[in-house]
Amino acid sequence: MSFMARRFIKKFRAEDYKKNVAHSFLKPNQKINIFRQNENEYKIRPVKNGQLVTIQTVANPTSQILYFHGGAFTVPMNDDQLEMITKIAVESDSQIEVADFPLLPGHQADEMLEFAQEAFDTVIASELPTFIVADSAGAKLALQVLVDNPGKVAGSSFISPWLDMKLTDPEIGSRAADDILLDLPTLQKIGGWFESGATPEKWVDFTDPAQLKGVGDIQIYYGANEMLVPANHQFVEALTAAEGATPIVTEFKDGWHDYTLWFKLSETKKTFKGIAEFIKDRHGA
Repeated sequence: MSFMARRFIKKFRAEDYKKNVAHSFLKPNQKINIFRQNENEYKIRPVKNGQLVTIQTVANPTSQILYFHGGAFTVPMNDDQLEMITKIAVESDSQIEVADFPLLPGHQADEMLEFAQEAFDTVIASELPTFIVADSAGAKLALQVLVDNPGKVAGSSFISPWLDMKLTDPEIGSRAADDILLDLPTLQKIGGWFESGATPEKWVDFTDPAQLKGVGDIQIYYGANEMLVPANHQFVEALTAAEGATPIVTEFKDGWHDYTLWFKLSETKKTFKGIAEFIKDRHGA
């Protein structure tokens, strides 16, 4: 772990940072939308209670990234997430397509999925090869898109994925106190909101290899500090056993959930470089 990462962890614990994060998840300001506030800078297309936002980051893109943001399904995309995906896109010569999906609790999980599919159908109409990048809760939607559209994505990158909505695994519970960013009861409450609006037949079991068939190459980045690590291990194990699926895993010692939103970390820089190289290596795949 880098010196800077150690400093952040010490600071987060001293300030009880995850209490603030929990509050933002449960009482988000959903009136703020960074794209509508600067709508002249982007191409914005309404899609199923959300919007698809096209961002030209390079003059002649050789690929496009469909991005699903984190925020526990309740928090709108923020400036740090925009900066993160922009850095990755510039380094990989990609155009960005932001899946700005409808949010809980005003909308249900099935509505998010309808949005995600329509956004995906719009994006893949382009001649550019499509890659998916998702962080945290966004990975739940991204994985379902991959399962429902086998062979149509050139590669995917998940950062600190949150795929387990129930979070009842005892190992997750035993790790919860040491997680510096995520509060277990808060995620369980939001996960309950998600599940109450999710038709079981429409959503993949991320631990079942048979259901993950054909999802392709998936990079998975996360921090060893995260309480979600046990679910990540289950996901990787299932991908390894699934036909037509290849997990490429990087775990950073003592890294925390969504560490990539802290741009000065060496772990973040390595992740951005790794994702960019992954995309450039698979152009036209």
